[in-house]
Amino acid sequence: MQTKPKLKTRKMRHTKQALSVSVTALALLALGACGTEKAGAGSGAGGDRKGGEGSVRTDLPLTGVRWTVESSTVGGKKAPAPENVFVEIDGKGAVKGNYGCNSFTGKGSVKGDTVSLDKLLSTQMACDQQDFEIALRKAFKDPMKAKLDDGRLTLTTARGDTVALTSKPVEPATPLAGTKWTVNSFLEGKTAKSLPASTAGKAYLTFGKDGSIQGRTGCNSLNGKAKQGDGTLEFGRIATTRMMCQGDGSAVEKQLLEVLSGKTTYQVDGTSLSITGADGQGLAAKAAK
Repeated sequence: MQTKPKLKTRKMRHTKQALSVSVTALALLALGACGTEKAGAGSGAGGDRKGGEGSVRTDLPLTGVRWTVESSTVGGKKAPAPENVFVEIDGKGAVKGNYGCNSFTGKGSVKGDTVSLDKLLSTQMACDQQDFEIALRKAFKDPMKAKLDDGRLTLTTARGDTVALTSKPVEPATPLAGTKWTVNSFLEGKTAKSLPASTAGKAYLTFGKDGSIQGRTGCNSLNGKAKQGDGTLEFGRIATTRMMCQGDGSAVEKQLLEVLSGKTTYQVDGTSLSITGADGQGLAAKAAK
C-alpha cells in the first residue's frame, strides 16, 4: 500500500526535470535568435541596397548632373577630350551625351558605385579626328566603377582604363538670334552626314530678332523670314542669289533649302543648333567663334 505514492513522486520529479531542460533550451534558442537579429539589424530598410555584414549600399549621386568629360586614359596613355564631350543620366534612367563628334542617347543606371550605360544609339557623322570618340565608345560598353570626389568623377573599366569628368557649371545656351551658325551636317532621323569637304564652313545662317534670316547656302546668299515659336521655327519663302552652283555646292544648297521650308523644330544645346523638319530631315550647325 506504500509503494504507489513513491512511484507517483518519482514521476513528478522526472517531469519537473524534463520541463527544466526544455525551458533552458528555449532560453538558449531565444538568445541565439536575438544575436542573429542584432547581426542583421536594419534589414527592413534599404531592400536590395543592403550590402554584406549588415552594411547599407548607397548609390552615388550621379543622376541629374551634366558631366563634362575632361580626358580618357587608355592603355596608360592619357588624351584630352575635345570640346563639348559630356554624358548625363536623368532621374528616369535616360542617357544623353556627346562623344566629341557624334551625339548619343540610351539607358543608364547607377547601383552603388557601379555605372552602366546600355542601348546607346548615336549619330553617324564622319569626323576628322575620331580616336577619342572610339576610346570613349569602348569604355562605355561595360559597367564602370565610379569614384566621386568634390565634383570630380572618375569612371574605371574592368580593363583599368579611366574616364575623368567634372560637374563644373555648363555654359548657357548660345542665343539663336544674332549668332552666326555654321552648318556642318545634314540629319536624317538619328543619322548625321557631314558636309562634303569642298563646302565645309561655307554654309551658314544668321537669325535676326525681327524674324529675319540671312546667310549662305555654300554657293549663293540667302534671305527670308523665320517665325520663332516655343522650340519651333516656321520658314517663309527663302530667296537666293542666282549664281550657278555645280557638284557638291549644288547638292548642299538643294538640301539646305529643303530643310528651311515650312514648320520645323529646333534645339540649341550649348554652342550647337539642330533644325528638324516634319519628315525627319534636318541640319546641325555650330556657333561661330
